[in-house]
Amino acid sequence: MEIYSPEDLPLELPSPVVTLGNFDGVHLGHQVLLSESLRLAHELQGTPMVVTFEPHPRKVLRPQASLKLLTTFEERLALIREFGLKAVLVIPFSKALAELPAEEFVEEYLLYGLKIKGLVVGFNYRFGKGREGDTELLKTMGEKYGFRVRVVPPKEVDGFTVSSSLIRELLCRGEVQKASRLLGRPYRLSGRVVKGHGRGRKLGFPTANLEVPPEKLIPARGVYAVKVKVNDRSFNGVMNIGLKPTFDERDLSLEVFIFEFQEDIYGQNLSVEFIRYLRPEKKFSSPAALKTQIEIDCKLAKDVLTS
Repeated sequence: MEIYSPEDLPLELPSPVVTLGNFDGVHLGHQVLLSESLRLAHELQGTPMVVTFEPHPRKVLRPQASLKLLTTFEERLALIREFGLKAVLVIPFSKALAELPAEEFVEEYLLYGLKIKGLVVGFNYRFGKGREGDTELLKTMGEKYGFRVRVVPPKEVDGFTVSSSLIRELLCRGEVQKASRLLGRPYRLSGRVVKGHGRGRKLGFPTANLEVPPEKLIPARGVYAVKVKVNDRSFNGVMNIGLKPTFDERDLSLEVFIFEFQEDIYGQNLSVEFIRYLRPEKKFSSPAALKTQIEIDCKLAKDVLTS
């Protein structure tokens, strides 16, 4: 998959068929868009590609909201690549771009820059200054300039319309199973293993402390049954997200105990997939009481992950 920036425009790709969006999470709704762009590209004998923005527009327009993302930029591109798209145009998002009228955006990037033959967007896609651009404008411009527009209806799962915002809400409540159904896969955190205080080892449960990119959304505090990938090998485990109230700590920690694993992996990268929420974070009367609870958590997680 080729990755382009505005400096590369105009591109000379065979009949580009573009799908527009932020694609945070590349969830089931996004996957419908990507599938439709592949279908339309096949019909038009063109090149299926994505036009996306970095950073996320809300981080620029509403920085005070401190938006956390379902996928880092690299994760987003990797998921799009797995789907079979041939190219991605990454447009740097800025306040100046937000002020660009919708028709000018289409003319500058899609017509002059890409010479598109097809365009696939979601039913509620809005863009341009004051969010004036919508599917009707795109259809009108498609008729005028000779590119086909396909509007994809909402994707519903369990009676909910799939959206990145809803998935964020679910994860913030610890509802990782529901979030996974909307994503089409378990939610994942990836990062580097860093040194901790070693308390887990003293209790007989040595944990890997995970450092994740600051923009990533961390699920609700509590204990989870998880799948862990280390150096392309998969393991089961238990993850605790919390402030370690038993030890009166104030910094959020992400600790994973990997079953049947004894290797030193400090400094290495691993990824954790959230399978089920087990219990909320709580303060125990003593380290011994905490150890007893960890034993219960591990047994429950093993039952969940092997059932």
